[in-house]
Amino acid sequence: MIWMTTEDLIDTVRRSLLENVAPAVEDPFARVQVIAAAHVMLELRQRLETGDPVVRDSAALNALLESWGEPRTASDPADPRAANRDARTAVSRAIAQQDDERASTMMAELARVEAAVAKEDMTWVCREAMATLE
Repeated sequence: MIWMTTEDLIDTVRRSLLENVAPAVEDPFARVQVIAAAHVMLELRQRLETGDPVVRDSAALNALLESWGEPRTASDPADPRAANRDARTAVSRAIAQQDDERASTMMAELARVEAAVAKEDMTWVCREAMATLE
């Protein structure tokens, strides 16, 4: 029986991947995959502590919709990705219904929200894995 907390267990697996497995892997692509797996372990731990980041992103979009006087999205809370897609669709629909001047203002507001969300989301990016995509 394992007597570790879930967080400690995830930390242990992550540390083992980085300290033991990755240095032993000679193939550069395979090594990056091990590092990416360790990064996934970190993301899982962070999600245990702070929840799924897409929920935060959806909340930011819904707050934007509310500030525009548009209806908030009503999605199944059990499917956070569907809720996020619905919020993004509602934002796009709201902007598309405006004249050019108002749409430009709304796009600028959306860009500010998206920039803040992207900055937060960068904590979830495994730069080593992204480098292999270039």
